[in-house]
Amino acid sequence: MPFTSFIVFALLTNPFADTVVSYDAGSGGADGYTDPTAALGEPTRFTGEGVWPSVVSQFNPPFMPSELVSIGIGGELVLSFDEPVVDDPANPFGIDLIVFGNTGFIDGSWPSGSVDGMFSHDGGQIEVSTDGQTWVLLDGIAADNIWPTCGYVDSGIYDGTPGNEVTDFTLPIDPRLTIDHVTGIAVEDLQSYYGNSGGGVGIDLSVTGLSSISYIRITVDDNSKLSPEIDGVADVSPQMPGDVDMNGVVDVTDLLALIANFGEMPIGGPLADFNGDFIIDVSDLLTVIGNWS
Repeated sequence: MPFTSFIVFALLTNPFADTVVSYDAGSGGADGYTDPTAALGEPTRFTGEGVWPSVVSQFNPPFMPSELVSIGIGGELVLSFDEPVVDDPANPFGIDLIVFGNTGFIDGSWPSGSVDGMFSHDGGQIEVSTDGQTWVLLDGIAADNIWPTCGYVDSGIYDGTPGNEVTDFTLPIDPRLTIDHVTGIAVEDLQSYYGNSGGGVGIDLSVTGLSSISYIRITVDDNSKLSPEIDGVADVSPQMPGDVDMNGVVDVTDLLALIANFGEMPIGGPLADFNGDFIIDVSDLLTVIGNWS
């Protein structure tokens, strides 16, 4: 796809879930959090307006009833996309879909911000479908889980006013990152792992055997003791070949970032691996040169 067409396509399509197909609140969910349309559109960047206004950060998740929908025991939420979500190996890290809940990190040095465990990671099974009839279970992937949402790149974690630089809710976290990597680290180091990403639970559709999906279903088992809250679902934006910083142009900035990180791709490092092997090498260098704009 030519660069201009690529950019226009990205601007005109809505990457977030568009329609509530069905909702069953189940039992034991969060009281008052029963509006399923809260899971449509962009996830929450700024929460608590009129109560305790603050940015959404890794330590301060969204908490208002208008921002989240709760799924109780035996319940389910089914959402659909107007444009199919495609299994695209060219997406960053090969991730195709991101689910946002209200998980947060416990601040072990409040209010400075250091990771000391998690809260509100309430699970929820994820299934996907092409037609809304036949479903494929994403085994071992929980809907309301790491990574906590971050709304702004440049704000403090408890700021009472929005930041100026928004994160990208269609950019996934590096799937190699684990809770062990971040336990005990300060928010500055945590943010270096996030980069411009807004967090969320990343899903690679290749494990389903489906080339694309248009429906996602989140359910809670009858034996569960937890009720997940969902804030949004996003289709990952494709990465232009050679565009390391994803600014729509392949130029010397991308070349220098790639050269500076030759070798094993750092977790949270520049997106300079274009063949999915997590090694930045000559193959990736040729991709940059071949797509120079």
